[in-house]
Amino acid sequence: MLARNAAFSLRTVFFLALTALSIEDVAYPQQAQKFEPTWESLKRHQVPEWFQDAKLGIFVHWGLYSVPAWAPPTGELGKVDWNLWFSSNPYAEWYMNTWRIQGSQTWNHHVKTHGPNFDYLDFVPSFNQSVQKWNPNEWSKLFQAVGARYVVLTTKHHDGFTLWPSHVKNPHRKPDQQGTQRDLVGELTQAVRSKGLKMGLYYSGGLDWSFTEA
Repeated sequence: MLARNAAFSLRTVFFLALTALSIEDVAYPQQAQKFEPTWESLKRHQVPEWFQDAKLGIFVHWGLYSVPAWAPPTGELGKVDWNLWFSSNPYAEWYMNTWRIQGSQTWNHHVKTHGPNFDYLDFVPSFNQSVQKWNPNEWSKLFQAVGARYVVLTTKHHDGFTLWPSHVKNPHRKPDQQGTQRDLVGELTQAVRSKGLKMGLYYSGGLDWSFTEA
């Protein structure tokens, strides 16, 4: 489990997050460029010209972890004892990983709130039911009203739950636990672009807890 792996450093966490983000609309306005998974290669990346003056963007962390929507307020990245970081992770999007550490604050909260036999993936029905009421146009109107120039959505976070009904199935998940029944990625992308904003997609491929013990 990465939560107990001392070799898994904060630098690694940052690197995985950095390589997962893609401003897909205009990342490479002139020609496609290929980057290697190294710091030297990534340092050669130049952000698009519009981004230099974008001022404000909206990063939407939305996923299965939004159902429990809970994390202990222990402190931000870099301000918590590294030996306690994973068991005291203050970010709700890491709920699944922290919940799996028995005795952690998240584990205690989960057992007390949802019961000892309630699995993280048992949140799937609630999420799929709730998003049926979601209106992407309302979000895009709000983003435009506050002056945002771009929006980034977490299409799949480390828990492996996709925000679109992917045709590529996860072999480690049951058919009804793969992702959303509604295409949240496609609908939000269309709504955002209709308002003249740039759309970015975050996809966590380097870290996926459905494929690893982490």
